[in-house]
Amino acid sequence: MSLRRSAVIVGLLVAALTPSTARAEDWRFSVGSSVNYLSGDYGTGRDTSLLYVPLTLTVAPVPRLKLGLTIPYIRQTGENVVLTGGGVAARNNVLATSRSVNRTEDGLGDILLRGEYVLLEEGAVLPEVAPFLKVKFPTADRDRGLGTGEFDETVGTSLSKTFFERLVGYIDLGYTFIGSPPGADFRNSFGWSLGAAYQIAQPVSVFAFLDGATAIARGQDDPLELRVGAEYRVTKAVRLTGAVTKGLSDGSPDYGVSIGVTFRF
Repeated sequence: MSLRRSAVIVGLLVAALTPSTARAEDWRFSVGSSVNYLSGDYGTGRDTSLLYVPLTLTVAPVPRLKLGLTIPYIRQTGENVVLTGGGVAARNNVLATSRSVNRTEDGLGDILLRGEYVLLEEGAVLPEVAPFLKVKFPTADRDRGLGTGEFDETVGTSLSKTFFERLVGYIDLGYTFIGSPPGADFRNSFGWSLGAAYQIAQPVSVFAFLDGATAIARGQDDPLELRVGAEYRVTKAVRLTGAVTKGLSDGSPDYGVSIGVTFRF
């Protein structure tokens, strides 16, 4: 029996287009984790829920350079959510499987490796420009619907600019080369993120982002979602983050919530 599968954008947490609100010179090593819950029907009339818990290690070995490794745990129930490096939804029988719907699966997700280099530091007029490369390794079990079993690669650039000391604007652009497993014909995806963060007081910042991408399967809606949240700086090294997501198209989850902690040294 064929089954619709979805590739869902993870938003703030692991997508290729996740601007960092901390500059590389502020820290040299960080470790963080978060709990993220996403739910939606992606236009199928049947809800899929996804619990995504990544552990992310990031190092800045030299000024301007950041390297990050994300090792995620996934638990899914419903239409068999499949994550791709582009984080894009594809739902109309793009993969075939004998497994039935409404089945719960969990396990290791696809490991992500990301490198970013600040090519141009922020100036009085010009923004900071940081090209990045991300690779998705197919470590998730494809037979259980936890991944596609293929490599994905994303190339892009992040731009950020500070205004009035407390307001920082972000633009991220990325192009993902999607690996197509047997039985699927995925298209490469262009993604973007536009947003800003504002420091209300010394320990508290709020942020809002509009994230979009092109669908990886023909006939699907392009993912588009709005996410808002806040970051609380407990100490110089410890930060708490919470966010909510609202899908604006059938290519995105209907809603999502997340909470995370990061330690920076």
